[in-house]
Amino acid sequence: MNNGTATILLIDDEQRLLLGLSAVMKRTGFNVLTAGSGKEGLRLAREKHPDLIVCDVMMPPPNGFELRKELAQNSATAEIPFIFLTARVSDADKLAGLNMEADDYITKPFNRQELVARVKAVLRRVDIGRKQGQAELETELDKLRRQIMQNVNHEFRTPLAKIMASLELALDDKFADDPEQEKNFIQLALNSSHRLNNLIRDLIFLTEIDGGLSNPPRLPIDLEFDFRQPVNRCLEYWSHKEHLVNIFTDAEVEILAPRNEFTQAIVHLVDNACKFSPDNSKIDISLVGQGHGGCILSVADQGPGIKPSQREKVFDNYYQVSQGLTRRFEGLGVGLTIARAFARSLGGDVKILDSESGCWVVMDIPPLPPVEEQPVEEQKQSA
Repeated sequence: MNNGTATILLIDDEQRLLLGLSAVMKRTGFNVLTAGSGKEGLRLAREKHPDLIVCDVMMPPPNGFELRKELAQNSATAEIPFIFLTARVSDADKLAGLNMEADDYITKPFNRQELVARVKAVLRRVDIGRKQGQAELETELDKLRRQIMQNVNHEFRTPLAKIMASLELALDDKFADDPEQEKNFIQLALNSSHRLNNLIRDLIFLTEIDGGLSNPPRLPIDLEFDFRQPVNRCLEYWSHKEHLVNIFTDAEVEILAPRNEFTQAIVHLVDNACKFSPDNSKIDISLVGQGHGGCILSVADQGPGIKPSQREKVFDNYYQVSQGLTRRFEGLGVGLTIARAFARSLGGDVKILDSESGCWVVMDIPPLPPVEEQPVEEQKQSA
């Protein structure tokens, strides 16, 4: 960062000192903002986001320490470099300032050229730290990009290979004497096609999340077409694990939601339960209504569970991919991300709750607010 692009906020209730410092900083090439009180300095810091703040300690409230504490509580201003300027010279005062994560502490009287040098030194340190942090972030992002591309390549190739192999065998009349085996391979191809379609839908949904989810209308959910059939297809895919699945559906449930997104979220939560549960274990799926158009989906399994410290982390995009190619389970690692994004777009949420064993995930879709009835006179006028 060169002097011409850096903006310095000077805060001091001594006007002569403030004017003198401002002139020195401007001659050096800095852009300068000045405030004659802590209150004014706080306002300018929040509005202008300067590159560095030089602030006197001894001022009417808020004083320098109080101002620094106030700025540290806001993520938008907490990282602004801060230099305390004061006539107080005790070691305790210096320690207090540095404990508040100030970048420097200068006592009055001081050499103005020394102050300029210290300001430049702090800006250089910040600039170097920012560049190092950016380089480290780019390295991590490049690593994650490679992992994602490798994983996407693998996830697409696996079902595609099953589809192609099954169809080639059928076309080559390999099942002429065994129609049951032919049916099994065609079913394998169909299941793999659904898997591939879901992967494509996931990538499209992730793009929509990054661009801001649209607000599709909440339409009536067909429990057979939008819930039972997709869930059964998912269970069929994992049938080799021979789970003991119990599905409860509230007979009175009437759900209003974007249909495709609803099905996508449901399938992901069920798929996760099947994927992470051991063979022959129990999975409980429950769908009940709540109010007009709302519902609560509960999926409980007997898998390894998720530690409380990880219960928010697993909602991150590509969390499973970031565990590396040696991870045990297939998938893009976006199921929980998609389910939560869908639920929150409707004002609900997806949470992992405490459970004696396994993992218990609940998706909450709130009911639609009641439609206010028009007064009789307004109804007549509308008619």
